[in-house]
Amino acid sequence: MKRFIILTKAMTLMYLRNGYVLFWNFIFPILLMFIYGAIMSQYMDYMTPGVIVLNALSFGLVSSSTMMLEMREKGVLRRLQATPLPAIQLIGSYLLVNIVIGVLQSSLIIVAGAMLYKVPVNISGLLLAYPMILFGLLAFMALGGVISGVAAKAGAATAVGMTVYFLLMFISDMIFPLDMLPAWLRNIVPYLPAYPVAQLVRSAMLDASLNPNWLSQTALLAAYGIGATLIAAKLFRWEPKA
Repeated sequence: MKRFIILTKAMTLMYLRNGYVLFWNFIFPILLMFIYGAIMSQYMDYMTPGVIVLNALSFGLVSSSTMMLEMREKGVLRRLQATPLPAIQLIGSYLLVNIVIGVLQSSLIIVAGAMLYKVPVNISGLLLAYPMILFGLLAFMALGGVISGVAAKAGAATAVGMTVYFLLMFISDMIFPLDMLPAWLRNIVPYLPAYPVAQLVRSAMLDASLNPNWLSQTALLAAYGIGATLIAAKLFRWEPKA
C-alpha cells in the first residue's frame, strides 16, 4: 500500500508539473465555455454537458495517452518494472490519478456553466451525471491506451489523439445537434464512442433522468471500453520502440 501511495503521489506531481496538461485540462475548458457563451449563450444549457464530454474525450485520447508515453520515453516504466511493485498497482495508480483529474475538470466546467450562464444544476442530476462522466472517462482512457500502444513517441500520440478528437468534436452531438448533419452521417454517429456519453450526461445533468436509450448506449460504451482495454493490454510496452 505504501508503494501505491508513493507512486500515486509521483504521478500526480508529474501531471501538475506539466504545463501542457494544466492548460488543456483546467484552463482551456473554461476558455471554451467563454467562447461558446459569447457566440451562442442562449444554447449553453444544451452545450455545457457537451463541453464536459468533449474535454473528457480530449483528456482520454490526448492527455492520458501522452503521459503514458512520456513515462515510457523517460524510462519511468522500465524502472518501475525492475521494482517489486505489482503491475496491478501501477495500473490502479494511473487510473486513480487520471480519474481524479478528469472529474475535477468536469466539475470546473459544471461550476462555470452554473455561475456564468445559469445552467440548471441540481443534486439529483449531478448524482446521476457523475457516474456517466466516469463511465465515459474510463472508455476514453482505454481508447487512449490503444493510441499510446501504437504510437512510438509522445508527439505522435498527441497528433493521433487530436486528429480523432477533432473528427468527433463536431459530429458527436456534443456541440452541434445531430439534426445539423447530413442524413448519411446521422446514421453513423450513434455508433461512435463520444455520442452515447453525450446523451447519457446531458439527460442526467439537465433532466435528472436516464436517456430513453441508456441501456443500448451503456452497452455500446462498455463494448468500446472493454475492447480498447484488451487491445491496449496487448500493445502495452515497458520500454520505447527500438
